[in-house]
Amino acid sequence: MQKLFSIFAFLPLIGFAQDLSNWQHLDPETDTILGVSTYKAYDYLDGRKGDTVVVAVIDNGAELSHEDLTGRFWVNGNEIPDNQLDDDRNGYVDDINGWNFLGNPGGGNLKNETLELTRLYAQYNHVYHVSDSASMDTLLQVEYHKYLEIRKDYEDEVHQKKEELSLYRNILSGYHDADSIVRKRLRKDLYTEEDLNKIRSIKAEIAEAKEIVLTFMELGVTREVLEGRIKNLINDLNLRLNPELRNREEIVMDNPENLTDTIYGNNMLDVMGPGHGTGVSGALGASVNGKGIDGIAKTVRLMILRVVPDGDERDKDVALAIRYAVRNGADIINCSFGKKYSAQPGFVSEAIAEAERKDVLIVHAAGNDGEDIDQTVYYPSGLLQDGRYACNWITVGASMPYDNGGLVAQFSNYGKKTVDVFAPGYRVTTCTLDNGYEKFSGTSIAAPIVSGVAAVLKSYFPNLKAPEIKEIIIRSAYNPVTDIVQIPGTANGDTAKLSELCVSGGIVNLYRAVVLAEQEYND
Repeated sequence: MQKLFSIFAFLPLIGFAQDLSNWQHLDPETDTILGVSTYKAYDYLDGRKGDTVVVAVIDNGAELSHEDLTGRFWVNGNEIPDNQLDDDRNGYVDDINGWNFLGNPGGGNLKNETLELTRLYAQYNHVYHVSDSASMDTLLQVEYHKYLEIRKDYEDEVHQKKEELSLYRNILSGYHDADSIVRKRLRKDLYTEEDLNKIRSIKAEIAEAKEIVLTFMELGVTREVLEGRIKNLINDLNLRLNPELRNREEIVMDNPENLTDTIYGNNMLDVMGPGHGTGVSGALGASVNGKGIDGIAKTVRLMILRVVPDGDERDKDVALAIRYAVRNGADIINCSFGKKYSAQPGFVSEAIAEAERKDVLIVHAAGNDGEDIDQTVYYPSGLLQDGRYACNWITVGASMPYDNGGLVAQFSNYGKKTVDVFAPGYRVTTCTLDNGYEKFSGTSIAAPIVSGVAAVLKSYFPNLKAPEIKEIIIRSAYNPVTDIVQIPGTANGDTAKLSELCVSGGIVNLYRAVVLAEQEYND
């Protein structure tokens, strides 16, 4: 049993902290929790009427029938439902609430995809795996060396996943052994923490098993959590990292490298378990109806665009979804996805530039790898083809509830130049499938909180332009009392000023944003 204690260092990666219901709405000054002051902002706005704002949620779909989201979805008033015609002639048949770019007109839908790294590895490996670089011209040598970098990254990723799979299988085995000893000692299959604390034994095996199971309980780690992590790692190896996977060709049947090939997809948005998009939608705009949770924005309509599979999204789908949102009336676009590699970054850059010209704000999640994205590019990045960053682009990192050195989530990406602001992104309660509610962590949940703040500003100050909303969000960010924080992803607990980790040096704050908008931008 002694070997099991060596694995507890890894368990916080999947463990949980204490419960703070709806902490994202609390006020840093009055509640001493680093929420975004939602309730305080609405108290300040009491008696005023806001305009309806359309926010496009580019994600993996949404549960349209969820009790806390019903009535919150955008409806295309120019389309007649279910008549199999493109009434508004926008290129999409029966697109009532949005569009699914991961399907085909016959009703087939894509769930699993590879990583972009896998696709690039397969593409280059087909050409260069037996090449002699000495005989290549200069241009081909550059591409060949790019292939070598991609191959190394791909092989490292496969190796890492195999090591993680072995680790979590060992953890599960240790949990099973300790649980078996405890059940035998208590003579029952189901037991509580109170039951465990009653165990008294001088046998080292029983005492160690008790402490191990108690530790699992304190961390919130269950057999189901471990089995889910193992299943996810197996899917990584068998699907996301499988260069032979051809799901896109077999189901969607388009050419993902041809941006003009747009006749694909369907209007099925609630397919293939859209838990992620449902959670994003809930955090942004769940109804204030006495059920479940409250979203940030009260006067919002959510346009659902399905582009994110279980794997990496395609650049073509992202570009077409942004264009759909812009051309069909979205004011704000939320993008809670990203990747380290991009096959056609120009597709997305052109779509972002179109959104910039049409004054549509885009809010993007920074990513969850604990990396400095000033140094490591994550796609989409907001970088346009002319070399400048789009002025309608906001990147969001994830923050924690408490004003201390750990206020930046350790999984969150950061960047003094490229991450604009942090927002609550740890154990935020939101909607999930089957009318459920769960706690989500990640920059994926921080981004829709900022999208919600942007939507409130646009609702009550409708003349604000996208760059002004971005400016207000950055200028009004709450600067925590704690100045020096732990840098995410650093094994030695390295620290830095919060202002070195993002542009604003703070946490998004709706109340402060509303006051600033009223005082300086209201005309």
